[in-house]
Amino acid sequence: MLNALLGDGAAAALQTANWEEWSDFVETLSAWMAEPKAATVTLSGADYTLPDARPGSLTATGVFAAPLDRASGYTAALLAAADFLLVDDVHSYSRVMLQELYADAGNIDTLFLGSSHCYRSVDPAQVDAALGTHSFNAGSSQQLPDGSYYILKEAAAQNPLKTVYLEMFYTGYNESASANIPLACYLLADHMDWRSPNRYAYLSEMGGLAAYADLLLPARHGIASPSSMPALWKAKLTDGYTPDSYGYVTYPDSGEAYRGRGFVYTTGIPQDGFATLLNVDADTPLSDFGWEYLNKITDFCAENGIRLVLFTAPLPSGYLYNTENYQSYVDALQNFCAAHDGLEYWDFSLYKLQSEINLKIEDFSDAHHLNGAGAEKFTAILCKTIQRRAAGESVDDLFYQTVEEKLTLTPDDSVLMAYYAKLQDE
Repeated sequence: MLNALLGDGAAAALQTANWEEWSDFVETLSAWMAEPKAATVTLSGADYTLPDARPGSLTATGVFAAPLDRASGYTAALLAAADFLLVDDVHSYSRVMLQELYADAGNIDTLFLGSSHCYRSVDPAQVDAALGTHSFNAGSSQQLPDGSYYILKEAAAQNPLKTVYLEMFYTGYNESASANIPLACYLLADHMDWRSPNRYAYLSEMGGLAAYADLLLPARHGIASPSSMPALWKAKLTDGYTPDSYGYVTYPDSGEAYRGRGFVYTTGIPQDGFATLLNVDADTPLSDFGWEYLNKITDFCAENGIRLVLFTAPLPSGYLYNTENYQSYVDALQNFCAAHDGLEYWDFSLYKLQSEINLKIEDFSDAHHLNGAGAEKFTAILCKTIQRRAAGESVDDLFYQTVEEKLTLTPDDSVLMAYYAKLQDE
């Protein structure tokens, strides 16, 4: 189809084009689809011209389409071709996660939501072995509160959810708008069921009508590197989308591996200390955007008879030491829970029994994420906490009320590294 559109040799030239040519091609093609007019693109050093109007008849073959003779069909086929050629969704945690979420429809009773601090910290297989649940980790990279809300609605529409555990890493709840991190939305919306109203509501919330252009042409927000494309195309035509094809989401060199039902196992240890990503504003510990969607999630769960638990996966004591006013964030969530009957917040950064959870520097992959070994330790403690609460016992005594108590009484060994690093800076 590309040869028919641009002339002989265009498809082959596209495969060997350099990065600048690829980027220019996608930008020019996007503008041409919105308003066709003659335009020149350079591919592998040769010039090709887009026509000044959509051809009245075009035959598309192979993986793209059946014969086309209407503008709408032509445009759809061209978009499909661009998606196939340019976009790498084979090596995508969120694509595999959502594929498995839909495949598991009707079975999930326990859902975990949140950012990478969720999907790197909680192993559903370990949870189910301990609790007899059928759980799923629907975390995604940089998942913001609106993303958690729409994935919650998507999962609840298809499953008998009983409990939702919402991971509350504080930076996402301090963003002012979803549009600040559009990729967080695209990582989910690109792979949500095209029939889902949640998909379009989420996109509209993030970027308005402009976001739909990226939905139609994902290459606008992510193009695979030219050198990887032959292997990518082969994967798409063979086993790239096959369930359980985890080889495409396993990265030995970077120490990451997708392990199923949303969980990503990570290796490695912190290399650059425990510098904070963001200090908390004591006057506004959550943004208006954060509060808006926390309220929406809370209300949705209450209206649908779903138990909601807020939690924060363990942060290194050294990270707490370096983060100003983190106590204000803890207090704000505790006050929020106190105003909502039955709602609880468990911050495992403030977990008292350090000898039991036994997290050390080598259980973190960086300044604020658990690695796989740390996730195993934490998931075990999380399950014990859930079991104790399910037995009708309070778990309040498992957690310090203040950061100061934690850092004074039972910090992990990262606090010493953070303390000495700060002395050197001074």
